[in-house]
Amino acid sequence: MDKLGNKTIISSSASFIGKIINAGVIDVHGKVSADLSTEKITISETGQFRGAIRAELVVISGDYDGQMEAGSVWATSTARISGKLQYKTLQMDRGAALNCHVLHNWDTKADVRDKNQETGPDKFLPGIGSGAKLANKNSSRKKGA
Repeated sequence: MDKLGNKTIISSSASFIGKIINAGVIDVHGKVSADLSTEKITISETGQFRGAIRAELVVISGDYDGQMEAGSVWATSTARISGKLQYKTLQMDRGAALNCHVLHNWDTKADVRDKNQETGPDKFLPGIGSGAKLANKNSSRKKGA
């Protein structure tokens, strides 16, 4: 349960332009153009958010356009997301629309790079790089056919 002083609400009739930092929980029902750092943000069906979001939990039911870095993202059936989405866990309801660049577990790129250097990228593809040859489509034809 949120404490009264820990929650910010942008009502459906309100517009906000600026920068929001150290917000505990924010609910957006109106229009926001901002860069935001928060624990949790909810963009309602009537909400529109433009700008950067850095949050642990993002719930989107309205419009979002921007660059997002989130621990968990839940896109409900009415969500419309564009821009760039970087996340660790993603839940999408049927009907949610994503028209964006999507990156999963972006902070583990260094780990993947290190594994590739240790084992080589071909180790992830069975039969490639281990001396196996790819079958040629023409090699299955009978002689004289």
